[in-house]
Amino acid sequence: MGSSSVFAQNKQQGAVQDQEFVIRKDRVLTVPTQPRAFERLPVLPQPKGFAEFNYTVTPFFLKLPALNLEPTALQKDYRQPKTELYRGFIRAGYGNFSSPLLEGRFMSTTADPLNYALKFKHQSFGKGPIAAEQSAESHTVFGADGSYFTEQVEVFGGLNWGQDKYSFYGVDPLLFENPDVPFETSSNVMNNVQVQVGLRDIEKTGPFSYEGKLSFRNFKDSYSAKENEVGIQAGGKFRTESDWSGRVDLAYFHTNPNDVNYQENRNYFSIRPRISYNYEAFQFTAGLNLVSENDSIADKSSDFRIFPVLKASYQFADEFGFYGEFSGDVQRNTYFSFVNENPFLGPSEQLLNTINNYKIEGGIEGQFQEAFHYRAGINVSRYNQMHFFVNSQADSARFEIVYDDKSTVFNINAELGFKISETYSLGSRLDLYQYDLTTQTEAWHRPVWELRVNNQFTPFEKLLVQANLNFMGGLKARGNEVVEVIPPIVEVVNLKTIADLQLKADFKITDRLSVFAEGNNILNGKNTRWLNYPVRGIQLIGGASFKF
Repeated sequence: MGSSSVFAQNKQQGAVQDQEFVIRKDRVLTVPTQPRAFERLPVLPQPKGFAEFNYTVTPFFLKLPALNLEPTALQKDYRQPKTELYRGFIRAGYGNFSSPLLEGRFMSTTADPLNYALKFKHQSFGKGPIAAEQSAESHTVFGADGSYFTEQVEVFGGLNWGQDKYSFYGVDPLLFENPDVPFETSSNVMNNVQVQVGLRDIEKTGPFSYEGKLSFRNFKDSYSAKENEVGIQAGGKFRTESDWSGRVDLAYFHTNPNDVNYQENRNYFSIRPRISYNYEAFQFTAGLNLVSENDSIADKSSDFRIFPVLKASYQFADEFGFYGEFSGDVQRNTYFSFVNENPFLGPSEQLLNTINNYKIEGGIEGQFQEAFHYRAGINVSRYNQMHFFVNSQADSARFEIVYDDKSTVFNINAELGFKISETYSLGSRLDLYQYDLTTQTEAWHRPVWELRVNNQFTPFEKLLVQANLNFMGGLKARGNEVVEVIPPIVEVVNLKTIADLQLKADFKITDRLSVFAEGNNILNGKNTRWLNYPVRGIQLIGGASFKF
């Protein structure tokens, strides 16, 4: 055991004190156990090198001819397989009421650089609902369309000729029930020729798209009605990289109708700018309808009219959304449009456009279960010069046009659609109307309610079946009797509800050959759309079609 002394300075500078340290050699020092996590990994033995292996190869000689390989490059076609296209189609059939049917089409199957199509259709009814041949009817159409494509522009045009023949068989209804009483009817053959040529861009996804066309139409019937029309239409649409887009449409039409009581030159010019904004499920459109037309109307303030256009829709979810619209416009009417609506039109006193002062519409729409879709809405519209058809006092077999000065039309509508893959689809629409008129007693020949149901069923690939139901009720016609002279009150005739069931079936025997059958007015209803003009009963027609 030993001792030693060490001298050190304390915190007081310059002071020295004695210190003593004791060292014991017999004291045992212990260290805590070290965790295994801090142990070193054991040293693994080093692998030895691979030893050399020697193989003995014994050759075998076979008397076989050398293999001759002929490699070829693989040509992979990544395009989808094309279905076989047929350039021609022809359909022919025959039915009761002496009704032959012949229809044909021929077209090119390539769109580059020239594409064309020809069509022809004729269907006639040699016998009608009364007096057999004296109520015959026929329709013939021939048309040709073509397009020439460049890298950026398509030049298109078309020529169509149509002829429709109707008989004025709407005589005194008492003669319908007594076929032994002879009476004479006259027929009207209406011909029209339409020509158009235009230009439009091919790229529809760029910043700007455009289209313009020039058209001409000539119409003439067997009497004094004639009408020529020249039209110029142009439109452009621009798109931005954001959610904004817009378009402008221009239209000019000049018509010169001639009839027994007038010869006019009518001009119609419109500019329709639009701006649209789409943000997710919200869509909004704002624009104007600027229209100038020179119809002669008493107390007319100006030929120029401006109407606002506001449309909006928002889809909260796939199941529910709403839409709304506030707009106005001028509906262009011509003698050709009138006679297409009522083919038994006789001499007219005046042709006027219909002014839609405003239209307020709103509703809901949506779809659910990816199979059903619906739409329901309410529409309120105010019109000036709303047209109606009434039987002429001089000849009950011919109709004339009358106008109501100020009309308000309320409409409630609902649509429902359903589709199961490609097997079955249904589309239906219900319309309810209410008319508030000023100068006309009733809304002549306009329905109070209308229901349409269209069904399409494909039980298997080669069979297509269609069933359509059309109902129309509340029709009222103006009779020939005058109930009171002062004030003038005319006879009101309530027409029966129209119920029409149509059935169509098409069965494919081969890819080229098919047979078909059609039936109209299956319920054999005595439907009368126009007073004194009952339609034909059950109409059946069958035939075959062939592709070549």
